[in-house]
Amino acid sequence: MGWSIVISLFMPIVLCFTVVFSVGIGVFTAYAAVFAILEVCGRASRPAMKNARPRLVLVPTQSQVSGD
Repeated sequence: MGWSIVISLFMPIVLCFTVVFSVGIGVFTAYAAVFAILEVCGRASRPAMKNARPRLVLVPTQSQVSGD
């Protein structure tokens, strides 16, 4: 009789831990899969640095002039 009370109190803790652990593993796996897909597809579409156009940046001595 005493063991059934202990098991009935212990079972919700085990069930809660199992659910939290399973959801955590699922979220981690989903994040890992998304980052892996982005890493694989992102590198193929990214241009090489030597072929990329240089960015035009205003030097502090230059200023943008409006056409008024």
